[in-house]
Amino acid sequence: MDNVDKREGYEISLKDLFEIFKQGLWIMIITAVVFGVAAFGYSKLFVPKTYTASVKLYVETSVKGDNSYSDLSAHNLATSLVGTYIAMLETNNFADKLSENLDGKYTASQLATMVEFISDEDKEIEVFMARVSAKSPTEAKLVADSVADVAPGIISSLKDNTELRIVDNAVIPTYPSSPNVTRNTLIFAAIGFVLALIYVFAREAIDNKIKYNPDITEINSIPILSAIPNFSGQKIILDINSDSDKEESEEENG
Repeated sequence: MDNVDKREGYEISLKDLFEIFKQGLWIMIITAVVFGVAAFGYSKLFVPKTYTASVKLYVETSVKGDNSYSDLSAHNLATSLVGTYIAMLETNNFADKLSENLDGKYTASQLATMVEFISDEDKEIEVFMARVSAKSPTEAKLVADSVADVAPGIISSLKDNTELRIVDNAVIPTYPSSPNVTRNTLIFAAIGFVLALIYVFAREAIDNKIKYNPDITEINSIPILSAIPNFSGQKIILDINSDSDKEESEEENG
């Protein structure tokens, strides 16, 4: 009992931590591989693929003038209208018109979840993007083309002296935007490694057996009589002989 108490109060050195890490390294590697392979297989086989196509739209104003002040005014007006136009295109009215343009292939509620409008507010530019997510590349391209057809007309009917132009038409995506198989694999492999690392150090922390190592004399001030190796390559103390035991043995022999 005294030996256990002494060992619990013993501070583990960096060398001991490294030894624990080295002994459990294979557990960590195997766990990381298992988690990574599981994430890869699940992402490939069970997670539905999503394809994304996008179209870029440009806000053009009719502010007229031949000087730099007029150009600046046109730029400021256009950038200030980007957020307004996005709000207009996120309405049920636009979703209904888009559904009609697609011959009712998708409902307005479905299109509302498929189409996302994005602007770069930090750059203060007159361009924003309509990004369409669908289950197939052709679906994504079809809806994105329909957005390019319907959006300018919707804006013209709601706002005078401005026009929405198409800067970049949609193209058929060649690969899915999600799931990101590589990212998922690396994340879950890292999670597996960390969990195994925690297990290895927790197992060592709750293990109160006295192990034979160069620091054993710092835990017990009694000499080691004998020790045998176990399967993990460490040594377990079988017996210890104190000074009092030696004196008793000498008296009996005498």
